[in-house]
Amino acid sequence: MSLLRRSVLVVAASCAPLILTSCNNEAPKAAPTTTATATAALPSVAVPAQAGAVEGKTENSDAFIWELFTQFTAPASPKALSPVAFETWASDADTFTSKPHWPSAPEPLQFHVSVLQLAKKADGARPLAVALMSAKKFIDVPCGGNPKGPEPPTGAASGGFPTTGNPVPCIAEQVSRNRTNYDDIVNSSMNTQAGRAAAYKAGKDFEMRPDSIAIKGDWVPLPSLLQWIPSLGSLENIRKEYYTAKSNGTEYALLSIHVASRQNPNWVWGTFEHQRNPGRCDYMGCFDTYGAKTAVVLPNRKEFNKGYGACEKTPALKASMQKANLSPVWQNYCLKSTEVDYTAPDGTPYTLGNSVIEGIVGNGTVAASSCISCHRYASFGATGAPTAAATNILPFNPTGEPIPTVLTGSKTFAFNWGLLTQQP
Repeated sequence: MSLLRRSVLVVAASCAPLILTSCNNEAPKAAPTTTATATAALPSVAVPAQAGAVEGKTENSDAFIWELFTQFTAPASPKALSPVAFETWASDADTFTSKPHWPSAPEPLQFHVSVLQLAKKADGARPLAVALMSAKKFIDVPCGGNPKGPEPPTGAASGGFPTTGNPVPCIAEQVSRNRTNYDDIVNSSMNTQAGRAAAYKAGKDFEMRPDSIAIKGDWVPLPSLLQWIPSLGSLENIRKEYYTAKSNGTEYALLSIHVASRQNPNWVWGTFEHQRNPGRCDYMGCFDTYGAKTAVVLPNRKEFNKGYGACEKTPALKASMQKANLSPVWQNYCLKSTEVDYTAPDGTPYTLGNSVIEGIVGNGTVAASSCISCHRYASFGATGAPTAAATNILPFNPTGEPIPTVLTGSKTFAFNWGLLTQQP
């Protein structure tokens, strides 16, 4: 913890009487001065989230999140390494609609606007939820979330991401929900605004079962990735190092993944980044007590976006990946850290942010982001939509313990902000 040393000048005042001599009056002599030093501790604004306990498990949250990773990146069929399991899950478009749909087979990824990105752009004219729910082309839009065409992410400069080129550089975002997550929402009629309004009237918060999982992925078209990281050399090299998938004729490479599991009441959170992401460990560092041979990588505080090299895997994780028959490309994805509490034991807020999801796309501060604190405010009011107070907290980048007044007049929605993508 940083310390501030303060020099305190202590002046000793003397009440000695004036000394008279036979021929002279002498002014009182100044009292000697002494210098004392005092040490005061400056409070830490936040500290990086660290591995913690997981209910019903003997392993810590790092090992638990890696276990989930090997499950949702496993091939959907033994005949090919792709598509993988999470590509068979429901998207937000499949879920938050009056006609919910569980995919019967792998379907093309459906991208949507980054809620964080929109929150940063909000002008205050109307609540974010109203703006999102009234958008006719919120789901399955071109890369970048602009129906008129791709546009660079708002935080591009923070990650050295290009903003010009042909095609226009952009990053797309998608969410996948496992069957439990999807069923809990749909079977409770929480997939519609009307259903949530009825739950509010009945005084019900919404909860999910422990095996509920959601992931968020950020993807980039291959030409844009090559423009961002020229050392990759070619599109074919990208396919060798990244997991790629096609949607609407465009091939995308996966840059980052957020994972959320309901195994704990406040969920278990983890974030992964591709090892080539230039700012992967910037600001908060990278911490992995299970899967990385180098468990702690400190941030480069002098230069940004200079890269951190490979995150070599431990024998235990390599064995798990091999057992699950994962494609070799998944070894290039690194766990940044996991989060199970709002704060450290002394009350200092935990932070967990991703250089792409929160930084480049969300235009936020990685060192002042917290998955658990942000998602705690996922909620709905009497209309079934989130209140202005709840959505206004998003650009605030909340960390630490929740602020109760933000949720006044709201019912909580199981740490899931997917209701903001509500469609007719």
